[in-house]
Amino acid sequence: MYNASVKHAPIFLTVLTLVCIHWFPQLCAQGNSSGGIFTSNVVPEKSPASSIEFSGFYRFHLYGRNQHETFPNNSGKTLALVAGDLYREPMLMLKLKGLSRDRIRFSTDFMINSIYKGSSQTNQSLTLDLGLNFETTVLTDYGRFRLRSGGVAWYRQSRLTVWGNRSLNRMSLFERRPQTAVDAEAGQRYERYYANGLIDEGVRYGSRAFQGVFLEGTKLPLNFSFKGVIGKSNFNRSIVEGNDNFTACARLQNELTDSLKISYNFLQSFRRESPVSANFQQYSISTGEVVYRSKNWIAQLEAGWGRFANSQYDLGGGEAVLLNLRTNKDLRMPLTLQLYRISPQFVNVTGNFLNTTVLEVFPNVAGVGATIRTPYQGPMVGLQSPANNRQGASMNFEWSAGRLKLNAGMGCFAEIDSTNNGLTYLHNVNGQMLARLYLFGQSWGPYNALNSNYRGTYEEVNVFEADGTTPARMRKFYSVAEVQAKWKSGFERRNVYVFALGRVNTCQPKFNAAPVLKDDALLRQYSTEVDVCFEWNSKALLVMNYGVERILGNQRTDLGDSGQYLARNQTSRLMGWGMDLSLSERATLFLRHAHYRYVDPNFLENNLSGTESTLEIKVMF
Repeated sequence: MYNASVKHAPIFLTVLTLVCIHWFPQLCAQGNSSGGIFTSNVVPEKSPASSIEFSGFYRFHLYGRNQHETFPNNSGKTLALVAGDLYREPMLMLKLKGLSRDRIRFSTDFMINSIYKGSSQTNQSLTLDLGLNFETTVLTDYGRFRLRSGGVAWYRQSRLTVWGNRSLNRMSLFERRPQTAVDAEAGQRYERYYANGLIDEGVRYGSRAFQGVFLEGTKLPLNFSFKGVIGKSNFNRSIVEGNDNFTACARLQNELTDSLKISYNFLQSFRRESPVSANFQQYSISTGEVVYRSKNWIAQLEAGWGRFANSQYDLGGGEAVLLNLRTNKDLRMPLTLQLYRISPQFVNVTGNFLNTTVLEVFPNVAGVGATIRTPYQGPMVGLQSPANNRQGASMNFEWSAGRLKLNAGMGCFAEIDSTNNGLTYLHNVNGQMLARLYLFGQSWGPYNALNSNYRGTYEEVNVFEADGTTPARMRKFYSVAEVQAKWKSGFERRNVYVFALGRVNTCQPKFNAAPVLKDDALLRQYSTEVDVCFEWNSKALLVMNYGVERILGNQRTDLGDSGQYLARNQTSRLMGWGMDLSLSERATLFLRHAHYRYVDPNFLENNLSGTESTLEIKVMF
């Protein structure tokens, strides 16, 4: 107690001194006033804060895991019981918003992590989630201007400059996410997913986090508008705190007509590793963007030039072109077409594409780098998930027949320059389970091939020449096919939802428009996920899930240790059930229980099985 008082004494004295300097002249003036007569009939002055709003949620999360089969390097603990989310997700979130008399808006999020994780004060203290943000808006004859600063805020600009990783909403609804909102009725979330496939992932979805100064101008003369930010981002952190690192972004837009908009986007990022070191890293991007809307379709084209350099080498400049074309949803069969080409020199970790050419672009900061690290070498990803050093095309369509809704797509992609990188695939089934075994781990597991990021896991695969030891240098080609069926049926006034999702993803040394299903492919990935949701009434819903994933490699990839020297032959299975129980319009109880299995007969130590259970109570206020 004494140490804490001594520690905070300078801060207290500083604040006290400032208060005295500010108020002392006023107190003296009041004391010398001769005409003042004391009265209790004083008209109260308006509070400096004219309006304050509170909102937030309480989320109790109980997690249990019982492992039947473990990795050989397991610590020996097979049973885990945790009260609280394994990630840094708040148990209690209190959002405060206010508007001052001078029309200055302020907001902050107070959070408490789980108080059930032990006696550590770091788990029980009330802290700021994203800092304290201030915002003011100025209305003039020339436009509307908004200034924001303070804590962390979310920002989005364009797909090639600043845009969160967004793809098609093809997913299983069995896994719970803390950002998921609470509905008045248990089945509303499943009804929305059946109707339009949209799932609310929170304010962060599709945006990037920045801390700095944000400026925005709208309703400017000649239909111009702009927005920008200069500040810091987790994607550009230095190893030593306090070093020079910043990111500056800006967007200038002009709405020529109601159907045509043109924009210029800019991004500059710089990082110095230490004050005395000459090590630095920087990249810059400039793009032009055109959006055209007609009665039946929308076209969005963005093209630009990027350049990356650091203290060791200069990649030079490279181009990027991204075209999205989609028809009106009201058509009988809506279509979506995406064409892109992103050169290996076009490097950016804040855009809506993956970086596969410069590993050093990810910050090597403890506790930060692993959390934002994305698949690096040869990622086998789904549709509408671009990557640099790659070009290709994909098409998706939707079709309905009565209560049955289908959406499917296919794409083919090719690397621009040959590399000696291997391959990376994301686990569609049991990916979140593996991530919970080792949070944000890199190169872990019995074969050091697994990597965990936020609620997901990807695995790395080496590709060799014919001798089986030399890393293969080649251009790789990728083919993807996805299909999802959604069906709804009324049974005695109770809704039944069935969601089935199938995906095929292959990589091969030659171009092929469709996935290669034979051993000619370097790696093949098949996955199927089925959700069955039975709405008992407006307050209760039963959900069941089954998922299976198969990974097959050929003899040019890693060979196992079973004695037969065979490539990957992985199988992942997940079978679970759960219940959503609406306690009130703003409170819901979620229960989940699942059996998992992860096995490969050719890699003997890849053998996992067990069960996971979660109980979650979320209350919005």
